Amino acid sequence: MQPQLQRLLDDLTATPALVQGRRGDILAWNSLAAALVTDFSRLPEKHRNYPWIQFTDPAMRTLYTDWETSARISVAQLRMEAAKYPDDPRLIALVGELSMRDKHFAQWWGEHQVASRTVGTKTLNHPVVGELVLDWDTLTANTDPDQHLTVWTAKPGSPTHDRLRILASWAADQNVPASDTVT
Repeated sequence: MQPQLQRLLDDLTATPALVQGRRGDILAWNSLAAALVTDFSRLPEKHRNYPWIQFTDPAMRTLYTDWETSARISVAQLRMEAAKYPDDPRLIALVGELSMRDKHFAQWWGEHQVASRTVGTKTLNHPVVGELVLDWDTLTANTDPDQHLTVWTAKPGSPTHDRLRILASWAADQNVPASDTVT
């Protein structure tokens, strides 16, 4: 990952953002993304993977108000990666592990739906600040098209915009860590 991308993450103090690689691997994040989703620094590097977290962390099923739709999108995005890289051993292992751990994953993987990372809206029920309606956008790095910067934003003046500011303040008080290494 380019150091400039890490600096961009660090400068986004009021916007949750993270960089994902192929397979949904979480390569870097800012403190607000960690406060929003989970403390990625506490996860073993092998499990710093968005689909893995989404299907194995029970808190994700309550964080997402429509967990099923979000989880289906994650599966479809993985399926798209599998189409691009059918012999990727880490992707094969991830799909196998998630298929064994979660019946929904196995079922949805078998449906062969595909999706690319683009834009959308998610509603989260955050344990600290309550309901957040966030627009998300995914930008692809020119230096590495397998790396994607995902940012979650809210309309200025909206309740979610205000709650993100509160969450950012809470994260600073809690010393929620951003990624500090460039991968």
